[in-house]
Amino acid sequence: MHSLNAEWELLKTLEISLHQYEVRSDVEQLKKLLHPEFREIGYSGRTFDLQASLSDVSQEGKPNYQVWSQEYEFISLSGELVQLFYHQARLDPSGQLARFAKRTSIWQRTGERWQLRFHQGTPTEPFEKC
Repeated sequence: MHSLNAEWELLKTLEISLHQYEVRSDVEQLKKLLHPEFREIGYSGRTFDLQASLSDVSQEGKPNYQVWSQEYEFISLSGELVQLFYHQARLDPSGQLARFAKRTSIWQRTGERWQLRFHQGTPTEPFEKC
């Protein structure tokens, strides 16, 4: 069994990988990372399932910003479920943050790997980069 801190570091790494265009644009990688019953409530308030999320990938172009995330918190819901909370924003090429959100994800261990089961983004007040 992995230590709790090692598991949380792995989940943070997996979460951050989903912020990367190269991962978000690769349907095969997404199928491995997203649970078959994946649901998302987006920043817009719209709800997406796995099929809608995979369909959206083909329509996304490479963005002109990076995703910035910070202040990760982890809650073990069970041995197989972990919830993450963090702040996220878009980091433009000049280093400015915009489109601030509080994010939460629930990751489920499926066999030997973790898969994202639920994700939500809620608009929030601007925050300082740390």
